[in-house]
Amino acid sequence: KDTEGLIASVDKGILVTGFNGGNSNSTTGDFSYGVEGFLIEKGKLTQPISEMNATGNMISLWSNLAEVGNDPRTFSSWRVPSLLFDGVDFSGL
Repeated sequence: KDTEGLIASVDKGILVTGFNGGNSNSTTGDFSYGVEGFLIEKGKLTQPISEMNATGNMISLWSNLAEVGNDPRTFSSWRVPSLLFDGVDFSGL
């Protein structure tokens, strides 16, 4: 699926479009990042969000990778597609 297909499959979630700083502990894998993007409700983008935090642990995060999109970013040397994760903790909405 492309990004739109992944969004359509989400009942309630956050589409992260950017990061606003944060930190991560390379020993424990714990992280906290400021994020911006859009609220997803019933497969539709409903409102922009900003000044939110995504927190968790990198091992848990990657263990909860639910889907990988078919849309790698071609404007970067890193060919990273859209990624869909379950169980990410967000605060600030």
